[in-house]
Formats: sequence, structure tokens, C-alpha cells
Amino acid sequence: MSISRSKVFLPTLLSFALLLALSLPAAAQQSRAVKGKVTDEKGQPVADAQITIQATDSPRSYLTKTNKKGEYVYLLGLQLGVYRVIVRKPGYQPQYRENVKPDLGEQVEVNFQLAPGQDQKLPFEMTDAEREQFRQQASQSEKRRQFSAEVKAHFDLAVQLSEQGKQAEAVDEFNKAIEKDPKQPGILARLGDAYMKMEKYDDALATYQKAAALGATDPVIFTNMGVVLSKLGKVAESQDAFKKAAAMSPGSAQNHYNLGVTMFNSGRLAEAIDAFKQAIATDPNYAEAYFQLGICLSGKPETGTAAIEAFQKYVQIGQRPDQVEVAKQMISALKAKK
Repeated sequence: MSISRSKVFLPTLLSFALLLALSLPAAAQQSRAVKGKVTDEKGQPVADAQITIQATDSPRSYLTKTNKKGEYVYLLGLQLGVYRVIVRKPGYQPQYRENVKPDLGEQVEVNFQLAPGQDQKLPFEMTDAEREQFRQQASQSEKRRQFSAEVKAHFDLAVQLSEQGKQAEAVDEFNKAIEKDPKQPGILARLGDAYMKMEKYDDALATYQKAAALGATDPVIFTNMGVVLSKLGKVAESQDAFKKAAAMSPGSAQNHYNLGVTMFNSGRLAEAIDAFKQAIATDPNYAEAYFQLGICLSGKPETGTAAIEAFQKYVQIGQRPDQVEVAKQMISALKAKK
């Protein structure tokens, strides 16, 4: 918001009075005026914004609106006064300017730049109780802003350290962020990842569980929790974690694949086959699912043909040379049994 002043020339010599009367309206020569422009954050004009000009030393109040160019002007008349200029427009936060005092023949320019938001009471429109509440909320908001900046600084540094392979240092920074804001599942998830990379599986599990308890909705947290539980030999719990991850993100082939691996490792072959098939249905190019599906199907003569088809697909798209060779050998062995 800016204020500038421009003097309207007032004739003092009688010899120029007639000429000036013809070139300038009499009201403009002898009146006080407020004018300005209202724009948004991008500098675009805001049309039809309501401009209220209130006298702060009397009950006088005037209304006008901005035009298509976002401009307004209001002639206040001859009476000296101190004014407050207020601008309001639906969809924007209101603004105001105090202590506007145009002199006779002067146009005071009061410009505004509006920010998106909702209409609300301005400080001078509030009761004493409302004003105190507003002050406290503003103070708390500023503290939260500073607080959030500190948390972000620790978190960003921790992520950088983790990406550099400095997991112990990353853990320290993640914990500093959590000390300031312990209810951030995203920070806890990244801390759990760092613990997992350090093979501190108990710490990783406890951290992922804290994130889950805070209502985490990121399926990756449950996927990683399933991996950690599997590392700890907690097969049933690992399966539950992978099931939850798959339910939260049914379009993720990896979650179905992970579930299939845990089912296979626990001897639940039929469920493993279903999970691998779901992974393939979700992503027809998920190579590892074909390999594992082939392994599951190769144990029974009646599913031998389906196993061969799974292994053949893996030979086409598989990225691991050792497993491609195994798939070829399995194809030969299964065909020999026919």
C-alpha cells in the first residue's frame, strides 16, 4: 500500500481565474480528495472493490467502488478532517490505512494490494475482548511460524545427511526436529528409514509405529514397517503391514509383491500366488512378480504350464542375469516333465 500527494493548483492571481475556471471543475479546485488503485498479489486490478472512507474525528462516512482498472476517486468536500480508508472485496482479506489528511485542493493517493483470504473484522471494528483475542492469536501464529522454521531447518539438514549416507548424523537432526514437533508422522517416517538403513530394526519399528499411531496415511510407512517386521522374524505382523499398505495404495504393485513374498515365506502358497497375480495385474511389467509367481506355480504338475509362461515373461523383461538364467533352467525342467 502506498500514499502519495499531488497538489491541485489553486489560482491566486485574479487575472487567471476565468481561464482556470474553464479548464478545471470548480469542485476539483476547491475540494479535498482521496484516490488510488487496488490490485491483487500479481499486480492485476481488482474491480468493484468497496472503498469506505471514514472520518475518525466525526461520524461522517463515504462509500465508493473501484472501476474496471481497479481505480477509485472520491471528492470529500471542503471540510477539514482525518480519515481512514478501508477496502473490501469478497475473496480477499480487508485492508485499511489510517491518518489520511488531505489538504484543500489536494488529492491524497492511497493504493492497496490485496491478498487472498476471507473477510474479517479489522482491529478498530473489534470489541476490547476481540482485540485482545486477536493480539494473542497473532502472537501465537508468529511463534508457530518461527517454530516451524526451526523444525524445517533440522528436517532439511537431516534429509541431506541421509542422502549423503551419514545416517547417524541424520538421526540426530531428525530427533532435534521431533523434539520440537513430536506429532509429525512424516518426520518420524524419515527417521525410521534412517534407522532401517543402519539396520537398527527395533528402533525403526518403534518409530514407524509412532508414525502410524499419529494417523499416518502414507502407505510407504506401512510397506517399510512390513520389511522391518520381516527382518525381525515377525511374519504375521509383517503380512498385516503389507496388507494395510496394499489396501491404502491398491495401485502399487510393490505392496502386492511384498505381501506375496511374506506369504510365500510363511508357507501360504495360495495367498502368495494371489498376491503376485495382483502385482502383475497392477503393473504388467513388474518383472520380479513373474519370477516369484513361476516359483510358486512350479511345484504342482497341474500349474506347470502357467509356471512356464511366468518364467518366459521374466526371461523377456527380467533385469537380473542370475535370475534370468534360473528362469531358463526352470523352463527346461518343467518342459522335460511333460
